[in-house]
Amino acid sequence: MTAVVAPPGYTNRTRQHGFTLLEVLVALVVLGLLVTGLTQGLRLGVSAWHQQARSLALHGDLDATDRTLRGLVARMDAGGVSGQPPVFNGAFHSLTFKSSLPEAASGLAGRDVVVTLAVGPRHRLELLWIPYYRNPTKPIEPARALLIDEVERVEFSYWDDAKATWQREWAGQTLPKLVRIRIVPVGATGPRGPDIVVHPMRDRWRL
Repeated sequence: MTAVVAPPGYTNRTRQHGFTLLEVLVALVVLGLLVTGLTQGLRLGVSAWHQQARSLALHGDLDATDRTLRGLVARMDAGGVSGQPPVFNGAFHSLTFKSSLPEAASGLAGRDVVVTLAVGPRHRLELLWIPYYRNPTKPIEPARALLIDEVERVEFSYWDDAKATWQREWAGQTLPKLVRIRIVPVGATGPRGPDIVVHPMRDRWRL
């Protein structure tokens, strides 16, 4: 039997022309890790972008709500006509008072309105208002305006000068010196943004 002799310079090159199963598996694992890392990074980037956009939108809504509430409370009517007390019902989670529409609505008949601020059943801070009549003849369905969405609750406090402290309710014959409004969003324990503190009748005090 004749022995097969390998030619000079021959090495086991056939093993170098391909990859072993172990090498293929290692490459697939590394590729999978890279794809997973890129996917998670993209997901985090998109999530951060959406969160930033939502935060900007919420801050925009809050700024508009801040201006609206400050204007209404600053124009609050203190009453005093024919000795009548002011139209004011201050509770911890709702507030009703007489105010006036902004100057832009001066063309409407009767700018005096009775305003109620409260959070509705769908977590919306709403402004309800009806025209003010001294002697109304029949109930009037209030008009509704959405101020800001995704609100868990709104908290009103009233500054009592005599006690030098904030009160959760106000039933006096005069208006409180200050009204504090705290908006708490859904799923949060603290307020959304700083408290809104307004001096009722501020515009008239400046006259």
